[in-house]
Amino acid sequence: MSSFMRVIHLAQALLSGYGAFHSYKAIVNLQTYEATTKKLAKWSDEVGKQLHKTRTTQATAALTILFSTLTSLTLGIKPEVFPSSVLYAAPPCLVIVVLLARSHVSNYWAPSDGKTVGVKVPLPNLDEYNKAQRATEEVLKVLQWVEWSWVGASLGAGMVGY
Repeated sequence: MSSFMRVIHLAQALLSGYGAFHSYKAIVNLQTYEATTKKLAKWSDEVGKQLHKTRTTQATAALTILFSTLTSLTLGIKPEVFPSSVLYAAPPCLVIVVLLARSHVSNYWAPSDGKTVGVKVPLPNLDEYNKAQRATEEVLKVLQWVEWSWVGASLGAGMVGY
């Protein structure tokens, strides 16, 4: 494998690690309201739907970042475990996976522009929610950068080769 591609994949792993940090922060901050939201969901179907969407979008982001991290680490450190067809197919597949995940998360958290996450509600006892929103905004940015890094890896694999 070319050292250029190793550097690309290891940089992807670092970027994904940064995203994992923010994803973790968002999930932890949102869990502050989990018990209260579950109680409210018993009385309101809409609250139940919002809770479900919150959980699924945060899980989607976290799992996508984890998958990207593991793939990029494996490709950067031990690419010989894959046949050459997988080496060339993995980056374009990851572009699609990350694109779909980012779209899913932004459709719920940032429906207006795909980047800015909701209105920051300056009410007492919602500080953790606002922190979760900021962390989710950062996760969306990271997912976009990860997506572009897989595009770069796809092009690099085609031009430089493994």
